[in-house]
Amino acid sequence: MGTGFSISVSGIYTHTQRLPIAIDTNLLPAPFTTLTLANGQTISYRNWNTTAAGADPLGGTEPGGLPCDNPNIQCFVNPLVVQNNQYSSQAYALYEGAIVEVKKRFRQHFTLFGNYTFSKGYDTSTDYNSDYGPQDPTNINLDRSLSEFDQRSKVVIAGVLDSPWKENILSGFQLAPIFSAHSGHPFNLLAGGEVNGDNHTTNERPIGAPRDTGLGPDYIDFDMRLTWAHKLGEKANLQFTAEGFNIANRTNFASVNNEVSPLFGLTPGFTTFNVSGIRPGTALPGGGTATSSTPLAFTSAFPKRQVQLGVRLSF
Repeated sequence: MGTGFSISVSGIYTHTQRLPIAIDTNLLPAPFTTLTLANGQTISYRNWNTTAAGADPLGGTEPGGLPCDNPNIQCFVNPLVVQNNQYSSQAYALYEGAIVEVKKRFRQHFTLFGNYTFSKGYDTSTDYNSDYGPQDPTNINLDRSLSEFDQRSKVVIAGVLDSPWKENILSGFQLAPIFSAHSGHPFNLLAGGEVNGDNHTTNERPIGAPRDTGLGPDYIDFDMRLTWAHKLGEKANLQFTAEGFNIANRTNFASVNNEVSPLFGLTPGFTTFNVSGIRPGTALPGGGTATSSTPLAFTSAFPKRQVQLGVRLSF
């Protein structure tokens, strides 16, 4: 068999509509609260908090000083109902990607594959579960952001090397390495408690934070498989296998503590909601070192180096 080289370029575009999302239909458009973040940016958000004096407990003010308990303002369809979640097909998603694939065969015994994907994904919801509901159920378009599965770049390089020797013992070997790397996935910053008074505590973001502004860790992995097959007689075959995973023993973090604070954007020194994860043991600006319970610290990791051996007899 001769050598060969091939390259292909392809694109993907998908626009999906009518995805399920949980919307609290007990909420009516509440007045806006305006705040100035620590970086000087001014933000406004709908505030369902009920306050006696008309001032937001977090320091903002409603236009005209009218809180939700003002008799002239109705913020809930039924104030006696905590939530009335309706599952509706109003969410949507958009995915765009470009793929470049390369394949090269070197003589009879070695083949090399390469794949690179550049993509971007947007949506207005992660899941139909109410824990992923929109921050402002009266306007779900405000939650349009990068999808949590968005992966900007991904590269995979793999090869297959067959034994060039024909002798009885040296023949039958095959070596198959594979290298993969991809950029991190976005994650959602969580406040860890009530913020805007809509009675949804599990999905509350810090004041002013858009959805999915965090960027998770990148991932790099190198695996390899070595096999040796030998024929025993006319009908029996013996195969030994050795597989190594994460051979470089790199620490690939798997999750991050995304619960920060309702006042994250108001904390002195705050600059942006576009944050990345922190490696445990990193020195913190205010002193001390990060642990897995520190906001934005990585909390778990994928397995370290693993080796797997196997034998198979077929007849």
